[in-house]
Amino acid sequence: MRIVVNDVAASSGGVLTVLKDFYQYVKENDRENEWFFLVSDDYIEPTENIHVIKLPEIKKSYVKRLMFDFITGRKLIKELKADCVFSLQNTVIHGVKVPQTVYQHQPLPFQDVKNYSFFKKDERKMAVYQHLIGKTIFLSAKKADKLIVQTEWMRDAIVKKCSVDRDKIVKIAPNVENSEKLRVDVERKSNMFFYPTSAVPYKNISCIVEACRILEDKNLDFKVKLTVPGGEEQKNIEYIGQIPRSEVFANLCEGSLIFPSYIETFGYPLIEAAQMGAIVLAADCPYAHEVLCDYDNVYYFDPFKPEALAELIEKVVRGDIENKNVFKRVDDGENTWKDVVCEIISAKKE
Repeated sequence: MRIVVNDVAASSGGVLTVLKDFYQYVKENDRENEWFFLVSDDYIEPTENIHVIKLPEIKKSYVKRLMFDFITGRKLIKELKADCVFSLQNTVIHGVKVPQTVYQHQPLPFQDVKNYSFFKKDERKMAVYQHLIGKTIFLSAKKADKLIVQTEWMRDAIVKKCSVDRDKIVKIAPNVENSEKLRVDVERKSNMFFYPTSAVPYKNISCIVEACRILEDKNLDFKVKLTVPGGEEQKNIEYIGQIPRSEVFANLCEGSLIFPSYIETFGYPLIEAAQMGAIVLAADCPYAHEVLCDYDNVYYFDPFKPEALAELIEKVVRGDIENKNVFKRVDDGENTWKDVVCEIISAKKE
């Protein structure tokens, strides 16, 4: 079978990680099918049965990507004599006459927690993605033969927003590494907090900054570590920049996780913190409740009310909230990309 994987949009961050993870699974486990990966740069290498087609021009502007998705892409798919198409970038290629499966892992257009405004400069980019690009994602959800999502809340949101048949949406959880071996034996501190994050607006660092301001007059001795470059100098906040994975787990073993992000598909730090047995102060959002549904060490707060987070931080520091010494177990199961490949192939058979 000839399978085209469309991911020209991937160039950095989590979306590039998804591309590389999927490619690595195919490279190591599939010799029967012929794969054609459409990408924008030298992110992956060809093998005997994997062809890499670079299309850097499409990445240069969203207009060029729309042209490819709606007009020119169908010609390439026809030339490649594809049996099916798998999109890792949330959208289909229109006009294609073979089955298309979409891996839907962009939550922004589907969430109802935050409505971004075109009239606010710091929100404009997110508003474009939520309200304009979101329209093409909704259309693709309707056009796709099959959708794959990571969480149940995403499946519910797609059904609600796009009025698609629930049966064509398949939930396949992402691979979660069993990280018990990374647990370190250190004394857990009630006054140390940690947030592994980036500076994307919906990661909501401002909630932590404001919560710390609220607590300034409380005479509390605590520290919040953020994995972003130095920002506004703030008492109780330490900007440590990006750190190795081993240090992430060391911090989760030593202190508590604060996770105020209000837009996530899955939220990996939540499951990682739970494996380390950390207290988790999490945004009261559907993704967090789903990921931590059976974890007794989590406390939720409204991500748009810093005073609610400040109250929880104070309770942890003063000992009113104590670590319950529980851990979330993650089994060493099969790579879930195997299930994704099975769904791609089955879409052709259906």
